[in-house]
Amino acid sequence: MRNITELVPQIKIINSDDSEKKQKKEEIAEIVNKLFRQLKAACPAMFHTLNNNDENAVKRQWIIGFIENGINPTMINSGMRIARRQNNPFMPSVGQFIEWCEKGMSEIYGLPTPDELVKNVIRFCECKWSDDFCNYDYGSDANYWLVNDLYRAMQDEYLSRDKLLIKAEKLIAILTKKMMTGYVIQPAKKAITQTIKVKREPLSREAQLSKLNEIKQKFGFIHAQGR
Repeated sequence: MRNITELVPQIKIINSDDSEKKQKKEEIAEIVNKLFRQLKAACPAMFHTLNNNDENAVKRQWIIGFIENGINPTMINSGMRIARRQNNPFMPSVGQFIEWCEKGMSEIYGLPTPDELVKNVIRFCECKWSDDFCNYDYGSDANYWLVNDLYRAMQDEYLSRDKLLIKAEKLIAILTKKMMTGYVIQPAKKAITQTIKVKREPLSREAQLSKLNEIKQKFGFIHAQGR
């Protein structure tokens, strides 16, 4: 079977006359038909409970969902990559498949998973009070912005670990959608070592650990680390 990118045109509906709109809808219908054949292979039990009328009704909802969310062939391929990793043999909803498309695009762009981002923020907290924090390695420019945005949200909104994970999902989804429209991630703003003399002694190791434990207790990270 050929790659679905070779089989379908871009899925875009723009202001046009009725004949062009009709042609676009027909193209999207063909996309959905070909996609469903791939889904049947990836999820063998998905159509066992559907008759032809039910299947056609489901396909109509997928066509509408694809139009509303601007799904394109690259996104469909990324969604199918996630679909083939699922243990559940049953059919995903169109909303679930669109989430897989977006998640797959996040992977293509090299963004962390929500769980990875939360772990990065915990590590960020552990290093924030160290003397060499200005040399902290975020790993990528994307991680720099995501980690700092999530850290600020954690501080401002007093997020628990569960809510921090939800926030991480939202931040990654927002950045993914921006990158899909051509957004270029700005370079990280690395901290610069200050040469100004400050009238205070550096934190001792014990004070650093005390500050870190205070943050962990405040946001529930101590219990989370045992998971």
